[in-house]
Amino acid sequence: MERKNLLKVLLLSTVIVLSSCKKDSPTPIDPVDPVGVADCNEVVGGTSLMDECGVCQQAYIYNVVTHDVTFLDDTSGVVAGDNEMLVMPDSPSNPYWSNVSMPAEFSFTADGYNTVSYGGQTARLDMASEMMSAISSNGTTADALMGMFAHEAGGMDFEDADLNASSKQIKSKTAAYSTSAVQMAIHASFDSWFTDYATNVAPIVGTTTMAASGSAGMAGNRELNAKGMEYDQIAAKSLIGALCLDQVVNGYLSEVKIGDAVDNVTRDPNEDNNATAMEHHWDEGFGYVYGKFGPDNVSGDLDSDGLLGKYLNKYPEWNTIVFDAFKKGREAIVQNCSTVRDEQAQIIKETLSMVVAKRAQVYLDEAADNDDLSPDYFHALSEGYGFILSLQFTYTADGTPYFSNAQVNSMLEQLEAGDGFWDRSDDELRAMADQIQAVTGLE
Repeated sequence: MERKNLLKVLLLSTVIVLSSCKKDSPTPIDPVDPVGVADCNEVVGGTSLMDECGVCQQAYIYNVVTHDVTFLDDTSGVVAGDNEMLVMPDSPSNPYWSNVSMPAEFSFTADGYNTVSYGGQTARLDMASEMMSAISSNGTTADALMGMFAHEAGGMDFEDADLNASSKQIKSKTAAYSTSAVQMAIHASFDSWFTDYATNVAPIVGTTTMAASGSAGMAGNRELNAKGMEYDQIAAKSLIGALCLDQVVNGYLSEVKIGDAVDNVTRDPNEDNNATAMEHHWDEGFGYVYGKFGPDNVSGDLDSDGLLGKYLNKYPEWNTIVFDAFKKGREAIVQNCSTVRDEQAQIIKETLSMVVAKRAQVYLDEAADNDDLSPDYFHALSEGYGFILSLQFTYTADGTPYFSNAQVNSMLEQLEAGDGFWDRSDDELRAMADQIQAVTGLE
C-alpha cells in the first residue's frame, strides 16, 4: 500500500512539473515578417539592395524595344508586359549593379593607352639603392652623400646617367607629410649620419681597425661608428618609413590625393600616360612599393627591391593582401567606386604599417638573442633602429601612427644613450620589443 501511494505521489509530481514547464515556457516568436522591413531606399517591403559601391539599386521594368527603364519601389504584384522584362537589383543582366572585380594584373588601359606610370618612384628607389652602396664605401664623402640625398637635375651624383639627368630627389619626399619641425629634424639626422660616416667610419672600411666602445671600426664585415651603429642599415630602414611608407599612407592614398574631390575624369595622352589625376596618384603609391622592378610591374614582383617592398616580400600573406588591394582599388577608381577604393586603401595602409612594426620587433629580439657584441648584434640593432624611426609613419585603423614622433625619439635616445649599442642589455631590448608588440597587437 505504501508503495502504491509513493507511485501516485511521483506521478502527480511529474504532472505538476510538466504542467509548470509548459505554462512557463515562452511563447514562440514568429519570424520577422520581411514585408515589415525597410530596404536601403527606406521602402517597407521594398526590393532595393545596396551594391558594393554603396549605391542603393532598385529593381526595374525594362522595355526591350523602346529601351525605356521604369524603376520600382516594390515588385509585389508586378507583371512584365509585352516586350518587357523585370530586372532585379543584383541581376547579372543589370548594368547599374556595381561589383568591383579584382584584375589578375596591375595593368589598366584607356583609349588604347597603358595608363599606369610611376617613373618618379622608380627613380627615387634607384637613387636610394646607390646611396646605400655609398654608405658602405671607403671612398665616399659627406658632400657626395648629401648630393645623392638632395639631388638636383644635372648633378653628377650617381653612376646611372639617367638618375643624374632626373629632376627627382629623395630628400624633399622624406618625412614630407610630417610637420616642418619633424621633417627638418629627420633631414638633419641624415646629414649627421652622412658626416659621421664620411669623417669617422669610411677611413676604416676594409682595414683591420677593430670597433670598440667609443671608437669607430670593423666588427667582422660590419663598419660601425663609435656607438656601434651601422649607417647603411640605419639609413635604409629609416627611408622605409620616412620615404616609402609615408608617401603611400600619408600621401598618395590619402583623401587629398584620391578623395572624391580629386579629378577622375580628365585624360590627356601627353600627361601621365592618359591617366586621370586620381588614377595616377594611386599608381604613384604603388610605385613606392613595387617600383624598383621598373615601369611595368604587372605581377607585383619584389625580388629586386631593397626598401619597403623587400620586407613586405618576407610575409607572403601580407604581400598577397597588399598586391590584391592595389589591384582592386585601382579597378574601383576606374569604375568610380569610392567605397571599394577607400576600403582597399585602408587595407594597404594598415598592412604595410604592420610590416614596419613587425620588423622593428623582430630586429630588437634578434639583437637580444645574439651573442653579446657580435657583428650580427650590431647589424640587427642598426636595422631595428631604422625601423623604430619608421614607426612614426605607420597608419592604424583610426588614422594615427602606432607611435608618435616623441615616443619614437624617446626609444632612439634610449638606444643611443651612453656608448650607444655597446651599452644596451638584452633585457632592455626585449622590453622595447615587447612594448612594440603590445601596442601593435603583433604575435
